[in-house]
Amino acid sequence: MGHQTAFLVAALLLAGCQSVRYDMRPPTSEVGRLCVTQCGTTRESCRGNEIMRAKGEQDACERRARNQVRSCLNSADSKEQRSKCERGKSSCYSHENDSHCDEEYRACYRQCGGTVTKIIEK
Repeated sequence: MGHQTAFLVAALLLAGCQSVRYDMRPPTSEVGRLCVTQCGTTRESCRGNEIMRAKGEQDACERRARNQVRSCLNSADSKEQRSKCERGKSSCYSHENDSHCDEEYRACYRQCGGTVTKIIEK
C-alpha cells in the first residue's frame, strides 16, 4: 500500500471517530421565530420528497428486476437455465438521503436571525 493510500485510510478512520452536532439558538424576535417555524415546515416537506424519491427508485428497480427475470425465463430452454434466471435476479435498495434538507434548514435558520454553531466531538 502506497503512502498516499495509507494516509487516506488513516484519515478516513479518524474521521469515522468524530460526531457532529449543531448548537442552534433561535432568533430573538417574534418574526424570526415565525420564520424558523416555516424553515421547519420546508425541511419536513424536503424529507417527505426524499422518501418518495427513494421509494420511486426502489419500485422502478424492482419492476426492472422482475422484467429481467421474466424475459430470462421466457428464453430459458432448460430447468438449469430457469434456475439461473431466478438466482440472477438483481437486488434493489434505495436509501433516502435527506442530509441536504438539514443543510438547507440550518441556512434558513440563520437567515431568520438564529445562530447555528457546528460542534465536532471526538
